Amino acid sequence: MHQALMDLWGAVADEQRWAHALHAYALSLGGDQVGWFVLARDPQQLVEQGANFAAHPDPEYWLHRPSTSGMPALVGRGITAQATACYATRYREQDPLWDAAMERYAQAPRGGVWVVTDEALPPSHRRRSAAFHNEFLSRHGIGTRMFGGSRGAHHPGGNLFASVYRLRNDEGFTPAQVRRFQREFNAVRHAAFLHRETVALRARVSGLETLMERLSLGMLFFDTGGRLLHANARAHALAQQREHTSLRKLLAGPLQADAAMRALFAQSLRGGSGCAELPGGLVLVALSAGDLTGMGLSHGAPGIAWVLLERSLDAAAAVALARQAYHLSPAEAALLLALMRGQTPQDFADARGVRIRTARTQMSTLLLKTRTQRQQELVALVARLMLLSPGEGVQQQVA
Repeated sequence: MHQALMDLWGAVADEQRWAHALHAYALSLGGDQVGWFVLARDPQQLVEQGANFAAHPDPEYWLHRPSTSGMPALVGRGITAQATACYATRYREQDPLWDAAMERYAQAPRGGVWVVTDEALPPSHRRRSAAFHNEFLSRHGIGTRMFGGSRGAHHPGGNLFASVYRLRNDEGFTPAQVRRFQREFNAVRHAAFLHRETVALRARVSGLETLMERLSLGMLFFDTGGRLLHANARAHALAQQREHTSLRKLLAGPLQADAAMRALFAQSLRGGSGCAELPGGLVLVALSAGDLTGMGLSHGAPGIAWVLLERSLDAAAAVALARQAYHLSPAEAALLLALMRGQTPQDFADARGVRIRTARTQMSTLLLKTRTQRQQELVALVARLMLLSPGEGVQQQVA
């Protein structure tokens, strides 16, 4: 794999590096700049959206749209908005390179790619090529072009249409450069698609990230594929502590962690709540995206949030909220506090000097009052209560 292509893949998740990586890739192909990098369903959609690309020249405008909507995504552009508008409204039908590209598109098999250049045009197009160049290309500082595309991607936004320009009108692109562009095109398409998805997801959770940073609890947010989209400052601070090695591993994604974490992730995706013990006195509580809506946050990001409870700091505050919300008796609140601190009903009975039967009865009442069925659900409920409570919750903190 060429180094420039490797650098492009390395910049997929970095908005600041992406434009520079595209430019460097164009240089490696013998061009001067990237003219267009657009993800679209087909050439017809590319034509229909030309004027909109000119009206909204910032690629970020298009990346914010969810790809599942089928809308195109402008993932890179090196020519001016004026040149774009001019091409979209007046010159496309006069451009023989577009005709040649559509011929190649029609001939390409499903999953195939095609590349054309100005030099590769048949003799019958030369007159139109000269006219087009005189009226449009030279005026906008554009020399030779190399235009390529893919066909038949499964995802509605997964077909890439890309062009590379030379600003000087010399010998143009060599056959070896054309072959390399075609050979690497699928890899470039995948990089562009991943860049689109990464930026779009970040845009859709930007409000969530702000919210998470205002919470005193550690909080992680994963997309449905198990990729960590955001961990707030408290979560990072906990991960830096020596005893929290398991949390540091979790930041790489739950699917990279142990079986218990993978099971909890799968449970969360199904909309269920749950919790898991982490070494070092942490309780990991899984929330669904629906829980986040209840926090007063309007967002469009599919995924799950996991909250980190520190037993030594958060248990007493959580129980105080639960006691008020569910009208718990002092004995029930004491049992809940023991559970939140990692004790069992037997531990609680021994510490209080009561029979285990008494502790179990209190446990049954506690589950009944909170409408939960087991201890794990109870702990998860209390964690949500800390986030949703009017007194300690998110809306008041954000305000």
